[in-house]
Amino acid sequence: MKYDDEYYLLMEDACSGPYMLKQSRKSDEGLDLLFMRSIKREVFGRGHVRVTWGDDGKFSPCDYHGLLPSGLVSDKFKAVLDAFNLPGVDFYATDLENNGKVWDDRYLVHIWQNHRALHQGRCKIDGTFVDDRFTLESMSLDERVLDKVALEERLVFRLYEKPKYLFHESVVAALKAAGVTGVRYVKVKDWGISSIFDS
Repeated sequence: MKYDDEYYLLMEDACSGPYMLKQSRKSDEGLDLLFMRSIKREVFGRGHVRVTWGDDGKFSPCDYHGLLPSGLVSDKFKAVLDAFNLPGVDFYATDLENNGKVWDDRYLVHIWQNHRALHQGRCKIDGTFVDDRFTLESMSLDERVLDKVALEERLVFRLYEKPKYLFHESVVAALKAAGVTGVRYVKVKDWGISSIFDS
């Protein structure tokens, strides 16, 4: 359970949460961010994201928006992660559009470094671990797996079993120090299926 206190999930806060963003048809077709491998050779153009729900008159982009699967971030947010030289984390230049106004300093994040790191005895699931056919209700990380992985290989990674993206406390500390907006940090040990509704 030692890693449950070291890793965080990133979630929207009260600043970014009132808006729903979605990739539009204008977005490059190669930007399928659920692949657990590099897609750099498949992306030929910019991404395009638009606000699909929320108060258009008050919208101003935050440094982080929880666009599925792993987020839309600003130059400032990207610079923090770039400083760690993270393997298996790519950024794709993306336009963010709302009501005809376009911000061109955004990036879609693709996290494809992955580890099968859920502890099957401590996680609470609805379903079965066979073929990963379950809904994750609460999680715990398997120290037997992560102990074998060098820290620099797991500073930011995706769970192989489910598309959940984990950030080591050192990365979170750097994001907090930079004062990025739009994000709250939930420790693995505190995360649950209802965490998206917490403030």
